[in-house]
Amino acid sequence: MLEPYVRPGIDDRPDLDKALSPEDKAAVARLAIKDRRRPPEASADQPEAQTVRLAAAGSSAAAAAVASVDTPAPDMSSAYLDMRDPMVAADGQRPTTGQVSRLNWGFFAASILVGAPWIALNTIAMPNAVARLFGYDTAALQVTINPATGRPLPVATDLAMPLAVLVIVGVVASMFAMPLISALSDRTRTPLGRRTPWMVAGGVLCALLTLLLGQNTGIVVLCIFWALMQFAYAMLSAPLASAISERVPDKFRPRIERWHGIGVMLGQALGVCMGAFGVMFDSFTPFTYTAVLFAVSGILSVLILPKEPSSIEQPRQLFNSDQVLDQLRPPAHAPAFARVFTARTCMMTGVGLTGVFLWYLVRFWVYGKAVVFTSAPLTLPAGFLIAGMAAATLVGAALASWAAGPISESIEEKNIPTTRVVAGACLLYAIGLGLAWGLGVWSTGTARENGMLLFALISGFAFGIYDSLGLELVMDSLPDPRRAGHDLGIYALANSAGLALAAIIGALLVNAFEHSFGYYLLFPSAIVMVLLAGIVTLTAESAQ
Repeated sequence: MLEPYVRPGIDDRPDLDKALSPEDKAAVARLAIKDRRRPPEASADQPEAQTVRLAAAGSSAAAAAVASVDTPAPDMSSAYLDMRDPMVAADGQRPTTGQVSRLNWGFFAASILVGAPWIALNTIAMPNAVARLFGYDTAALQVTINPATGRPLPVATDLAMPLAVLVIVGVVASMFAMPLISALSDRTRTPLGRRTPWMVAGGVLCALLTLLLGQNTGIVVLCIFWALMQFAYAMLSAPLASAISERVPDKFRPRIERWHGIGVMLGQALGVCMGAFGVMFDSFTPFTYTAVLFAVSGILSVLILPKEPSSIEQPRQLFNSDQVLDQLRPPAHAPAFARVFTARTCMMTGVGLTGVFLWYLVRFWVYGKAVVFTSAPLTLPAGFLIAGMAAATLVGAALASWAAGPISESIEEKNIPTTRVVAGACLLYAIGLGLAWGLGVWSTGTARENGMLLFALISGFAFGIYDSLGLELVMDSLPDPRRAGHDLGIYALANSAGLALAAIIGALLVNAFEHSFGYYLLFPSAIVMVLLAGIVTLTAESAQ
C-alpha cells in the first residue's frame, strides 16, 4: 500500500504546541506582530480622517495649503497598510487615465458648486437679511456725525445680537446634522448607491429653503429655516466628503485631495463675490441665484463624479442614536489633544469675530451712513470692498499653499518645533488685525479700505500656514490612531465652537459699547483671542 504523499515543509511540520517549551512560546509571543487595526468603518476609509485637513466645514480659504503638506491622516483601513492594490478603489474598480482626469476635475468642480452658494449665504445674504428686518435696507437713513471727529458715528449696533442668535442656532444644528446625515447615508440601500440620493435631495432642499430664507420674515422664523438649512446642507456636503475615500484609489488620493482643496479655496472666494455683487441690486437677489446654484450643485455633482455602485446588496444596519452622540464625545485622558483643541477654538474665535460680522464691519464701520449710492445705501461700495477682500484672501491663501510645503520641510530639517511656527502664524494674523484696526481708527480717506484689503491678504496667508502646519500637531496629539476618524471629527468641532463664541463675544461687546466704540472693539478682541491661541500652542510644546 502506498504511503500518502508528505508535502515538505507543510505536512511534516512539528506540532509547535508540543515541540516548544513554555519559555520558547513566551519568546515567540513577545516577537509576534499583533495586528490591532480596527475593521473598516461604514464609510469605508474613515472619511473624517481623510478630509479634516481640507477644512471640511468650510472654515478657511486655505484648504489648498493644507492639502499641499504631505502629512496624510492615519487612515487605519488604508490599502497602504495591507496587501491591497492602492491603484484600485474601495469598490474594486481600477480607473483609466481618462477616469483619473475626471476625478481631478470632478471633485474640483463639485467643491466649487457646493461651497460657493453656502459661503454667499453665510457671509453676505443672511447678515443683510437680518439688517433688512431691522430697517437698514432703505435710503431713509440719516447720517449721524460725531462732533468731536466730524466723522459718522458707529451705526447699526442693534444688528449684532440678532445675527449672533442666528449664528448660534446654525452652529448647534450643524453639530447634530453632520453625524446624523452621515450615519443615515451609511445605511442607505438603493440602486443609485448610498450617497447619490442624499446629494440630489440635499441640493433641491437647500434651494427651497434658500428661497424661504430670502422672504422678509421675523427673526424667529428665520432661525427655524436656518436650522433646517443646516440639515439640508449636510445632506449635500457630507456625501461629497465620503466620496473621496470611497471612490478614489489610495494611489491617486493625494492628487484628488489637492484639486478638491483648490476647489474649496476658489469656491469660497467666488461665494463671497457672488453675495457681494448680488446684494448691490436688492436683498433678495443673492437668495435667488444661490437657490439656483444649490439645485444645480446636487444634480451636477452626481453627474461629474465617478458613478456610485448600487448599495442594495450591503448588509442591513439598524440605526442607533448612540452612534451619532458618540461623534460628539471627546476622547478621554488626552491632555495634548485638549490643548490643541483649545488653541484651535481660540483661533477660530478670533477669526470669527471679524468673519461673522464682516458685512456689518464693511457696510457700517468702514463707510458709516454717509455714503449713499443706490436705493440700498452702502451696499455698492461695501460690495466692491468685500469682493476685493475675497480676492486678496485668495492671493494670500495661494501663497500659503505654495509656501506650506517648503516651510514644513525646512522646519523638519532644522529641527524647529512646529509649535513655534504655528504660534508665529497666529502672531502674523494678529498683526493683520492690528493694521486694519489702526488704519480704520486713526486714519482718514481710503485708509479703512486699504487696511481691510491688507488684512485680508495677511490673514489669508497666516491662516493657511496655521491650518496646514497645525495639522501636524493634531496628528501628534491623537491618543489612539485606531480612532483617528472619530477624534479628528471632534477636532473639527473646534471650528463650530469658535464660531459660536465669536458670535456671543462680539454681540456682547458691540451692544455694551454701542454709543462709543461699537464695532471698533471687534478688532482688539480678535487680536486677544488669536494671540491666546498662539500662547496655548506654545504650552503644548512645553508639555511635550
